[in-house]
Amino acid sequence: MTDLSQGVILPSHLISDLKHYIVSAPLVPESITIGLPGFSIEISTNSPVLLKTLKAYFNPVLLPDPIKTPPSLKVAAYENHQFIDRGIQWQDWKREAGKSGRKDSFIDIEEKNETQRLIYKVKTGVLFWQKNDTPVAVGPVEQHPNQIINFILTQYLNENLRQGWLLGHAAGLEIQHKGIAIAGLSGGGKSTLMLHLLEDGEHFISNDRLLLNTQQTARPGQFWMRGIPKQPRINPGTIVHNKRLHKLISQERRQELLALPTEMLRELEEKYDADVNTLYHADCFKPETELNAFVILNWQSDSTDNTQLKHTTLNQSPKLLEAILKSPGPFYSDSNNVFLANQTQPDPKEYLDRLGNIPCFELTGRIDFHKARDLVLEAIQTL
Repeated sequence: MTDLSQGVILPSHLISDLKHYIVSAPLVPESITIGLPGFSIEISTNSPVLLKTLKAYFNPVLLPDPIKTPPSLKVAAYENHQFIDRGIQWQDWKREAGKSGRKDSFIDIEEKNETQRLIYKVKTGVLFWQKNDTPVAVGPVEQHPNQIINFILTQYLNENLRQGWLLGHAAGLEIQHKGIAIAGLSGGGKSTLMLHLLEDGEHFISNDRLLLNTQQTARPGQFWMRGIPKQPRINPGTIVHNKRLHKLISQERRQELLALPTEMLRELEEKYDADVNTLYHADCFKPETELNAFVILNWQSDSTDNTQLKHTTLNQSPKLLEAILKSPGPFYSDSNNVFLANQTQPDPKEYLDRLGNIPCFELTGRIDFHKARDLVLEAIQTL
């Protein structure tokens, strides 16, 4: 392997080292395959610990053995620490507005007439090799299974985006047989409101990323949304005020959190996975459903105005589109194998052209989840 003491090394040397390592690293004999609409992913690893974690996490979408048809894609994850901070001159991926600090860095390479991308997670040391044939993750994967889960599900998002779906920064659920997408700026409370509404809902669709498109089957012209089987990752402020979620933390910890000032509690970053199939009901997760309306959170934590709901559309209120737009990020390459350039933003016109007339319920005033739940339930009756 390349001597780490020699300073900066070339990306081609890193690729060579990765290839040699992958050939020599024995995988666990067992693999798992997840099935999603029109796409399946086989996941292999050299770590029994990671395999057990992924099997439990993806249980609702696991395909039973033996798999009758080949998977759409294979992904491999390796527990290995020798590729951390290898001295590559990485380029930082520009983060979304309002986010600070280094997170992802990347470098593009040409390999066998194919553009490939290496993405390095600065904070965790996990290295991703994004390519057409068996994308690979290498690093302390047992410590950071959530990054491997995201990597796996990103492959599904990419495939749908190549087929013309739009990516929305939104949570989604089916409630009273209507598909509702909830969007708002990060920290606006879309996951919290979604979980409150799920008390009256049938299915959880997605927590933070939704695929949006016109329906191609039963009723042409209707809109459709697809989610990803990723459990809501919620902060303590969401847990302490929702009785169903109290079991995620101890009673002692809940009392400590309730003693914090409201704004401090709201901003506290301490993530918990909320398994909706366990917390709500079996088969709560549903991979896709019709899209009937957006709920846009345009409220403010320091507002003194009452929480209100306004009926509108994105064409009538185009500024609300900012809450929905979502870049696919550094892992995405299009059908021509062209990776997304740094700082590339989604085209608002394409979103407006396709989503502009879908009903929107805009919530304004102060943040009040109980009031918002009542207002949204009332608004759904108009659909």
